[in-house]
Amino acid sequence: MNCSWAKGQTAPDDVQYFLYIRDSRKKRERECPRYIEDSGTHVGCHLEDLSGLASYNYFLVNGTSQGTGIQFFDSVLSWKKIEIFSPPNNISVHCNRSHCLILWEKPKTRHNLPNWEFKYQLDIQKQSNKEHSENQLIEVSGNWENNYHFPSPEPRAKHTVKIRASDARIEKWGAWSQAVEFGSKEPKPSLVPIYVLVVLGTLLTALILGCLLKRFFASERLFPPIPRIKDKWNDSHQRDHQVIWENFTSDTEKGDNEEILTVEEVTVTPASV
Repeated sequence: MNCSWAKGQTAPDDVQYFLYIRDSRKKRERECPRYIEDSGTHVGCHLEDLSGLASYNYFLVNGTSQGTGIQFFDSVLSWKKIEIFSPPNNISVHCNRSHCLILWEKPKTRHNLPNWEFKYQLDIQKQSNKEHSENQLIEVSGNWENNYHFPSPEPRAKHTVKIRASDARIEKWGAWSQAVEFGSKEPKPSLVPIYVLVVLGTLLTALILGCLLKRFFASERLFPPIPRIKDKWNDSHQRDHQVIWENFTSDTEKGDNEEILTVEEVTVTPASV
C-alpha cells in the first residue's frame, strides 16, 4: 500500500513529515517503515505488511521544523475506501460460431469479499485496423460465474480483451489486466466483393455486346450489300425454267398428221408435122 501527501505552500525549507498509523480496534500505533522522498523531504509511505490494519484505521501526518510549528493532518479511513483492486485472475476466452465466452476470476483483496461486491469493466478491441481500432468498454456486475457473452459470429477478426475491477458501491477502478487475444489474425474474406465483381463484369460484357450489335446494324443501313450477278448455269432457281426435251417431243407427237405432196415438173416434146 502507498500513502502520499504534498508539501505545504508556506512550509519552511527544513520541514519534515512523519506518518503514523493506528488501528482503531487494537489501539496499536506504528510509524511508516519506508518513506518516499522528494529532495530529502518525506512525501509518501510504502507499506508491504498490512497484517496489522483493520477495517477502519487512523492516519496521522505530523510535520516538524526548527523555526516554526507545522499543522498536522489526520483522518480515519475505511479500508474499503482506500483499497484499489488488482486485476482479475485467469482470464480466458472460448469461442463458437456465434459468440465468445469470456471468463475470469475475482481479484485477490485484503478481505475475502463475495462476488456481488465487485464490478468489472471489459475493454474489447478489434485489431484488424490498428489506426482505427474499435473500442468497446462494457461494464459487468459481479456474479457467481464472472463471465460475459461477446457476440462475435464467424469469421471473426483478431480481438483483445482487458479487464479491471472495482468495488460495486465505491467506484475506484484498479489497473487493467494483461490483454488476452482471441479470434483469427486474418479473417476470411467476404464473398460480397466477389459477387459485386461478377455482376459488374456481366453488365459490362452485355454493354459491350450491345454497342457492337448497334454499330453492326447501323453500318448495314448506311452501306447496303451490292447485288451480285446471277449465275444462270449454277443458280438452283433457274433449273425450273429449263425445257426437258422429252416433254417437248411428246407434245409434238400429239399434233395432227400432215400430208406431204411431191410435185414434179414434166417436159412435153412437140409432135412432128
